[in-house]
Amino acid sequence: MKRVYYILLLGIIFLSMFACSEAGKEMFEGPNSICFRFPTTSEDIEEYRKLDSSLIFREDTVVYSFAFDMEATEREICIPVQIAGFATEYDRKYKVTVEEYNGTQADVHYEAISEEQILGAGKTTDSLRVKFFRRDMDKVARKIGLRIKTGGDFVEGTQERLFFAVQVSDILEKPSWWDQWSDCFGTYHPIKYREWIKLYGGTGDLTGKDPDWWRASLELTLVLELQDLFEREEFYDENNIRLTIPCTH
Repeated sequence: MKRVYYILLLGIIFLSMFACSEAGKEMFEGPNSICFRFPTTSEDIEEYRKLDSSLIFREDTVVYSFAFDMEATEREICIPVQIAGFATEYDRKYKVTVEEYNGTQADVHYEAISEEQILGAGKTTDSLRVKFFRRDMDKVARKIGLRIKTGGDFVEGTQERLFFAVQVSDILEKPSWWDQWSDCFGTYHPIKYREWIKLYGGTGDLTGKDPDWWRASLELTLVLELQDLFEREEFYDENNIRLTIPCTH
C-alpha cells in the first residue's frame, strides 16, 4: 500500500513540475522584437564597408551615389535587421512602413517596398533589400525612410533602432573622410572630389589615413599634384567662384 502511495506521490510531483515548466514556457513565449542592425561604431562601419566601400554612413542614414559607377542603371542596398530571440524552422513576418523625401516616388526612383517583410527560417538576422533606379538624381538626392512597426510575428525592438534612411543620388556626395583632410582639400565640392578620384583611383577613399607624410606620403604627393592641376586649369563652382586646393604640406 505504501508503495502505491509513493508512486502516486511521485506522479503528482512530476505532473506539478511539468505544469510549472509549461507555465514558465508560456510566460516567456510570445512575439519576439525586431529592429534595424545598422553600424554605430567605427569598427562596425569598417566591417560594413568591406562589403561595399561605396557606401557612406551618416548617423541613421546610408548614402550611395551612382556617380561612382557610370554603367549602373539600378542599385540594390541591403539593410540588416535583427531580432531579440531565437531562430525558428519557418519564415516569419515583420512590418515596415516607408516615408518619402525630396520628391522621391515608389516605382520611379525606387522599387515599391511591401509593408510585409519576411525574416527567413533559421535566421536571427536578415536583410531588407531596397532597389533604387538611376532616374532624375543628377541634381536632387532621393531619400526614403524605413520604419519598423509592430505587426506580423514581431513587436518593435529598441526604439533608437526602429528607423533607417537610405539616400541615393547621381551626385558625388561628400565622403566621411573629407573633413579629416579638409586642410588639404579645402571646402568640399563635387568637382574637387571628381578630380581626386581621377588621380587616386577607385572611389578616392582615404578612410583610416591621416594627412601625414610618414603615414600617407603617396596620398599627400597626389594631393600636391591635384593642387598643381587646379592652379594650371580653372575650375568654378555654381556661383562662378574659382575652386582651389589649399594644401600646405
